[in-house]
Amino acid sequence: MGAPLLVVGMAYGGATYAVDGGPGVSVFFGNALVVVAFLLAFATGFLYQPGHPLQPFVAIVTSVLLAAGVLGISNKVEDETLRARGESTDCRVLDVDRQVHTSTYTDSNGVTHTTTTVDYKHKLRCAGGRPDSMTLEKKYADKGERVEVTFDPRGRVDPEPTRLLERDSPWHTTAWVAPLVAIGLRLLVLLAAVVRRR
Repeated sequence: MGAPLLVVGMAYGGATYAVDGGPGVSVFFGNALVVVAFLLAFATGFLYQPGHPLQPFVAIVTSVLLAAGVLGISNKVEDETLRARGESTDCRVLDVDRQVHTSTYTDSNGVTHTTTTVDYKHKLRCAGGRPDSMTLEKKYADKGERVEVTFDPRGRVDPEPTRLLERDSPWHTTAWVAPLVAIGLRLLVLLAAVVRRR
């Protein structure tokens, strides 16, 4: 049961170090620790063998839950950082650039897969000159509109519309619920395996 707790601790520690660490490479090392926690989340499902027929299924489900928890923790740390030290400013949208990112890979069977993601880079003119852009998964405003934007004066966290920061995202719930459910499922399978052996 220690592996899931290690994953959660690494995710929180890495995300916190990325946004609060000293100058220089702390962002790189903090984010690298989050990536390692994410990868380790998938490995932890297969580190224990309780001897129960449902173990492979539970290993997969709990690994995915832990990985989702890592993403949620990272998102929550960034949002809380913006809430704590972020500065809010009034901005005019100069332009919105729709960016399409396509990646292609070929699997071991020779089948080619293509994934496409879209994001929207909002070019801004803000009071005080910062920030000059904000990239979001959805178009937030049109050219010429005014938006209230919260940005990190240290530049560690991407700017977000202030209105979106006022409510918690679904990732915030995922940050705490997913790891708890993963640990609970593993404990249930472990207990079921002990009872089954008797």
